[in-house]
Amino acid sequence: MSREVLRLLIADDEPLARDLARRYAAAQPDLEVVSECASGDELARALPEIRPDVALLDIRMPGADVFTVLEREAARSDRLPAVIFATAYDSYAVRAFDLNAVDYLVKPYTADRFAEGLRRARSRQGSERAADGLARVIRDLGPRPDRLLVPDGRKMVAIAIDDIIWIKAEDDYARIHTSARSYLISRTLKDLEGRLDPDRFVRLHRSALVQASHIREVAAEGGSRYRVRLSDGTNVLVSRTRAPELKRWMI
Repeated sequence: MSREVLRLLIADDEPLARDLARRYAAAQPDLEVVSECASGDELARALPEIRPDVALLDIRMPGADVFTVLEREAARSDRLPAVIFATAYDSYAVRAFDLNAVDYLVKPYTADRFAEGLRRARSRQGSERAADGLARVIRDLGPRPDRLLVPDGRKMVAIAIDDIIWIKAEDDYARIHTSARSYLISRTLKDLEGRLDPDRFVRLHRSALVQASHIREVAAEGGSRYRVRLSDGTNVLVSRTRAPELKRWMI
């Protein structure tokens, strides 16, 4: 008995990557490529119009953020495709997919690995587990996450954004401070600043990003310099160039 033919959407900004996925798909008798996208904007238009069964998505494309597109589509539709993510880097993203039982392919992937991803997508298509996993990945890796996955020894742990007091730059790394402990991650402060909500976090120094709700005291240090005391007792000196950023939080 033949299986139902699945309709596949491929989204990748690299033409060679789309060509490879198309060739792998052609070798699957129960798979039909119904759309190709080269940007997040094209993906946003194609999903509601094409309504594919499976979507193979590069996690980094120009235009609209992929996770934001998926989140918006989930809000407006009761039917999301089974999603297979593709990534050429970002070990933290891969670990997030592992934790949330979402399928992913690490570039360059083989025909066998593509076929395995397709089998997994078929088995999870429409399941609550797949939907929950996708929702979790969107919240973890989207532009405004509500938690971060950080390394803790040989494992990854989730910390809520609400629990972050401040983040300190340490060369090409960043140390995230919570009330319980701190975590060193291989991300720059600039990268984290771009992901965290600017209505909640304020850059007070080139090496310090602070969650405004944890500011307990602001003291003048002379001229246009200030010292900020945080909820954990940490004192952060505000640079002159960053003083205007602080003032927008002051009445």
